[in-house]
Amino acid sequence: MVKLEYIFIAFFTSVVIYAQNLDDDCESWRKQMKTISSSEDLFKLNNLMIHKVNAICKAEIYMASAHMYQQLGKKDSALYSYDKSIELAKKENAEEILSGGYTGKAYLWIEEYNDEKESLKWLEKAKRILDKNENSRIWGSYYISNIKIAVKKSDYHLALKYNDSFISTLNRVNNKQGIASRYMQKGLLYFNLSNYQKAAENLLYAIELKEKENNNLDIENMYFHLGHSYLKWGEYKTAEKYFRKSIPISKAKSDTNILLSSYSKLIRCYQELGEDEKALSIIDSTFTLSKKKNNEIKIAEVLIEKGRLFYKNFDRYTKAEKYFKEAYDIAIRNDVALTLYESIEGLMDIYINQKDFEKIKPYIKVFVDVTERISIMAYEQQMHKIFSEYYEQTNNSFLAIKHLRKYYSIKDSISNQQVQTKVVDLEKKYDTKKKELAIVTLNQQKKEQEQIAKQAKAQQYLYLLVAIFLLLLLGIGAWAFRKLKKQQEELISVNQVKNRLFSIIAHDLRGMIIPFQRSGKILKYHIEKGNNEKTIDLSRALEQNSESLSNMLDNLLNWSLEQMNGYKMTPQTISIKKELTEIITSYKQQAIYKNTNIELKYGKDFSVNFDKGAFHVIFRNLIGNALKYTEEGNIRIEFKNENEEFLCSVIDTGVGMSSEQLENIFNLEEKKSTIGTQGEKGTGLGLNLIYRFIKMNEGNISVSSEKRIGTRFDLNLPIRNYKFYKKTDSKALSA
Repeated sequence: MVKLEYIFIAFFTSVVIYAQNLDDDCESWRKQMKTISSSEDLFKLNNLMIHKVNAICKAEIYMASAHMYQQLGKKDSALYSYDKSIELAKKENAEEILSGGYTGKAYLWIEEYNDEKESLKWLEKAKRILDKNENSRIWGSYYISNIKIAVKKSDYHLALKYNDSFISTLNRVNNKQGIASRYMQKGLLYFNLSNYQKAAENLLYAIELKEKENNNLDIENMYFHLGHSYLKWGEYKTAEKYFRKSIPISKAKSDTNILLSSYSKLIRCYQELGEDEKALSIIDSTFTLSKKKNNEIKIAEVLIEKGRLFYKNFDRYTKAEKYFKEAYDIAIRNDVALTLYESIEGLMDIYINQKDFEKIKPYIKVFVDVTERISIMAYEQQMHKIFSEYYEQTNNSFLAIKHLRKYYSIKDSISNQQVQTKVVDLEKKYDTKKKELAIVTLNQQKKEQEQIAKQAKAQQYLYLLVAIFLLLLLGIGAWAFRKLKKQQEELISVNQVKNRLFSIIAHDLRGMIIPFQRSGKILKYHIEKGNNEKTIDLSRALEQNSESLSNMLDNLLNWSLEQMNGYKMTPQTISIKKELTEIITSYKQQAIYKNTNIELKYGKDFSVNFDKGAFHVIFRNLIGNALKYTEEGNIRIEFKNENEEFLCSVIDTGVGMSSEQLENIFNLEEKKSTIGTQGEKGTGLGLNLIYRFIKMNEGNISVSSEKRIGTRFDLNLPIRNYKFYKKTDSKALSA
């Protein structure tokens, strides 16, 4: 950000220098410069005009080319153009252009070549010229170069000093846009000093200046850094607010970098606030977007947040370790210091917790090196804390105490800075109050003031006592009312649950008894006809069906009794093949009666973590419903495991449904049950139950159908629902 700001200031400066003294060709060049939108057009114009203008204008043109080369990362071409501009400016004694050339070279040497000594040499030359003119526009690029050098040395206090000088210069020329950017830079410098309160104050002021001018430039970046300051400060709700402000603006501007950064830090907010499900949903969407944009750095950031969530909130160390290692590899490959630090921090935290000290050793030197590169006090403090714990647990007391002392030394240093800041603010407020008190003393007599104060104080105590008593009564009344209301709501809820459970039992029993009714009629027919073989076969089938019905009835009643206090998902590991085979067997006789084949199709059996009672309710209703509307046809149940999801389809060749019937198929209130192929009646409850149970298990269901062709239900459910893997017990879901 600083680099682009520098180029903007320097480029603007080169366009306005000596505007009144140049010839017509130079004026023509300047006017055309204002309309140029690409580097290619700028270089074409400069090459065309360089031979037509005088020496001073040539120096300006070289300066403009140098700035553009620098922006494009062509440092050697930029250096050549700066030298040409300086050479011409010296001959013509054009000091403003000359000082601009010196500061341009200084910034190039520190930014592109990382040569502090060479950069300071050119800044010293620029300052000798600038001291003659305190209103020169070149002061801006002079201060930015010095700030850059100070930041490279991690001397953030010196950088703040130069930044304040720059703000004073901008105030003199009333450059409000530049002032806002400087306050943003000031906030970032305080952030690097781990003074998050001052960081937030300066960023808030920068945003205020932007909003007053209705200037949306870079505002999403400011919101992001403000949110990050509050996040590091521990003000997670406030941090969430500003990340939420940054996200829509970033989307509108297609600023993918800030968008992904905001999402990444928002995950941390939700993790710290204990809102794990929100964190998980943002992790998935952010990871997908990062992969789509092919942004490896942001992928690594998401992996770190995912690792931290799985480790700290779900106690899943293996998964967390895997994510931290993936982030570490990306950070090493792309040489990103902050990402490398956070991935190592996560890995070492896990290994210390698990007492797996051998795994820590390869990371110790890398951790020290990357912390030195970052050079931010809070990161160094955390490193010493981790090393202190590591050496303490490996019985190296000397090193443990050494790192613990450094940890507290940095902690005290950060605290002292923040305390000093607060003391200065309090002193200012105190001086203001003292002046106000002096004014009041001069305008009122002391005796009258004391008497009025005594009377007012006595009245205040009386009013306060009365107010406290009334508030106490009001509080007791409100508490009693809420308690009664809660009890009433619980009674209504329990009654609703029981009514719905009785409806479930009645609905499922009706489906189970239908085969017996039909088998009885068939048995009577064959007895009357004297078909003894058929009678024996039917008797055996009835015996098998009665055993199946007995088992299913026991399961249904036991499950219903467990749910009497509200629907509560009790997941257990169940085999898909086994449970579906059991359900299909219960419909075998009914399928024979309707001359319909029920087929179970799958590639490989697997298990899911699911409530067994709810599983049976779902698939008894789906298969029973398919059989109800299918005669002399086929019903196919397919299932598979795809991306850790249980995918299942129930497909029949029955009568099908119209588009009007499909519109409210899962809505109980709108349901108008249709008659089956053999006159079977329904309540319309079954599909509503399916929909509710699937949603309670965080799944989805869809349906498609055509008249006289058939119907297809597709559902997907998570094989392992993270909701049931938390440290706390899962709560009962209300009916």
